Amino acid sequence: MFASLVLALLLSVPHDQYDTVILANGGILRGSIVKDLPGESLVLELPGGEVWTIPRSEIARIEPAAPAPPEEPAPPPPPSLEVVPVLQAGASIGLALPVGRLDASGLPFGSAVSPQLTFTFEGSFRPLTELELGLYMLIGGGTSYAPLNDYCLAVGGWCDAFDLSLGFFPRWSFLPRGSLNPWVMISGGFEWLSVANSYHDSFDYTGWLVGAGIGVDLRHGAGFSASFQLGARWGQFTALSVSGLLPIIDFAPATHGWIDLGIRGNYGL
Repeated sequence: MFASLVLALLLSVPHDQYDTVILANGGILRGSIVKDLPGESLVLELPGGEVWTIPRSEIARIEPAAPAPPEEPAPPPPPSLEVVPVLQAGASIGLALPVGRLDASGLPFGSAVSPQLTFTFEGSFRPLTELELGLYMLIGGGTSYAPLNDYCLAVGGWCDAFDLSLGFFPRWSFLPRGSLNPWVMISGGFEWLSVANSYHDSFDYTGWLVGAGIGVDLRHGAGFSASFQLGARWGQFTALSVSGLLPIIDFAPATHGWIDLGIRGNYGL
């Protein structure tokens, strides 16, 4: 009778949260063991708060409660996007496609040099949260096509084309505290294009360049973001210098440009 009453009272008690006492007559008690006196008695506190003392002679076996699972550490807080760095450094890799005219002879720029792999390094500061002012250096590399490369081959070697641009830019961010930050920028500076072979024979074009671009930053906290960007640069070579055994060729300024595609990583300070 005792065992049946206890079994009816405790059917709803979760098995793994309490110690289980199996009685010799088949009854089951669940609760928390307060005191265990081997050979004498066991003191058990039931879930309802009652304390029972059970003779050891009436106990068949004891099944301890399952150990509590370890507490999982709280996840780290998400990085804050509210802080916008005042100083920022960036590096990008991209592809530059030549367009326009190399010079007034009418030679298409894309027929003189190939598309170039470019690397750009920049540093900027923010006088306003939305506004960056900075400096950039772009280095590009590719190869040359005829007729420039025909001149190079005539003096003993294939010519590659290298482009260097130095300048400044303002960039305006529309959502500087957002996880996605669209922006626009303009730029201006100096450009040097060298078409040279391994013997240091070269055509060196110098001039000015302006540009514009759009993009979006994917921000990962205050310190880091990645950007996808599209832009265009255009300008004029205003001077040509020829060195080595290459021939002096006619030159007059004409408008040329680059279409830029790239990705950039930014680190804020």
